[in-house]
Amino acid sequence: MPATDAAQRKLLKNTISRCPVCHAPAPAGVWKERTDNGNDRIVLSRTCTEHGKSTAVISSDARFYWLSQGSDDNRCGAGCACSADPSGLTGTLGKNAFAEKDATIEQLSTCLALIEIVDSCNLACPTCFADSPVGTHSKLSYHRLPELKKRITAVLERKQHIEILQLSGGEPTLHPDFFELLDWIHEQVGIDYTLINTNGVRLAKDDEFLRQLGERVSRGHLQLYLQFDGPQEAGQRELRGADLRSVKQVAMERCQIIGLPVTLAMTVNEHNLSTLWDTIEWGIGHDNCRGVSFQPMFLSGRSPTTEPQHHLNTADIILGSVEQSAGRLKFDDFTPLPCGDPNCATIGYLLKTPEGIRSISDFIDFAEVQGFLKDKVHYRIEDLAQCGCDNTALGDILKQFEFRERDTFRLFIKPFMDAWTWDEDRIDRCCTHVIRPDGKLDSFCRYYSGFPDCASTEPIATSTLPSAK
Repeated sequence: MPATDAAQRKLLKNTISRCPVCHAPAPAGVWKERTDNGNDRIVLSRTCTEHGKSTAVISSDARFYWLSQGSDDNRCGAGCACSADPSGLTGTLGKNAFAEKDATIEQLSTCLALIEIVDSCNLACPTCFADSPVGTHSKLSYHRLPELKKRITAVLERKQHIEILQLSGGEPTLHPDFFELLDWIHEQVGIDYTLINTNGVRLAKDDEFLRQLGERVSRGHLQLYLQFDGPQEAGQRELRGADLRSVKQVAMERCQIIGLPVTLAMTVNEHNLSTLWDTIEWGIGHDNCRGVSFQPMFLSGRSPTTEPQHHLNTADIILGSVEQSAGRLKFDDFTPLPCGDPNCATIGYLLKTPEGIRSISDFIDFAEVQGFLKDKVHYRIEDLAQCGCDNTALGDILKQFEFRERDTFRLFIKPFMDAWTWDEDRIDRCCTHVIRPDGKLDSFCRYYSGFPDCASTEPIATSTLPSAK
């Protein structure tokens, strides 16, 4: 990264990040800096006692970064308890720190709880953040049904409510008791909605699976999260190891036949960044598609461990989508979500009208309902016990959009963190949780980080299918 004149830099906050080499916690600063072309961007700089300083761009455009700061312990500036320690970490990340983090996350609002029901997969994607091994039939590794029920029930007992339960893996549709689990989930009054995170291969090829899934669609409260890398050829093999566009097309058509709503989950890297609007248009062309979730590729699992030429971020997705839309999409169509850290999720909508697709900002001014951003510099754990969407004007509007799902098309940007982009403040306010094998909740980013000090040490109960005789 080119050096920037000190007069063109402004420190926004201090936090804890990670060394991208050894993954050790490191004191860090979030800076706003002026680029050579006169625009402002946001960078994260950290210093490791062993590997020195490293910097990453976390927002290519400062307009799409919102200052947020959680626990005071994370501010490693002058006067903090950590300032006496050369490492900058005393009192912040002691030997019991991550046990304390576990307890803190349990107290946070859980807007989405993800549970891995299968460890292996029928694909070998080069970018799999879960690093799922290939395994089907007798080599399938999965979590036993009683154990899954026990883990979900324990979360319900502690939290009383799960707004969205996401079944994931590996490839969750491979689970031998998939429909028994789905039926049981639908019986739980504390679970509002179920998402099935899938690559779509079984849906496209297995008629009996499609039939059984179709029998359950009429219950409602069910949606597919379909892995989709865009309608273009570029990037398909780099992301999935094969060109699976025809498989995705068939899966989408078959979901439409049974009336199953679908959200496209697009991993975005430098290969498919130029086709964001093409993906939106592809989704709008299917009546059962409710929107697109854009996920900038992060370095976890089987993804490369070295920093890419440019770490894609929320600003890149907004800038690219608006530019490619030829005026049909505007910056004002997007707003950060109030439930978690405002840099963790950005949402926007397009409206389906008799006159065609319209920009949501033609009807709604998100700026007028963004008062929730004003109190994000400091927040306390007791303030986070419930979802922020429950008590904001924006939350009321978003709920109305979701009730009119056939008239709206959701655009969701979810930038997960890796060692290069790690900001501990975002963990302090995380509302996207994983139900770990030991039954505890963890932040999605922390769970998939691969950091040794964040790994669960509890045993994992799994089974493999017996070989066919």
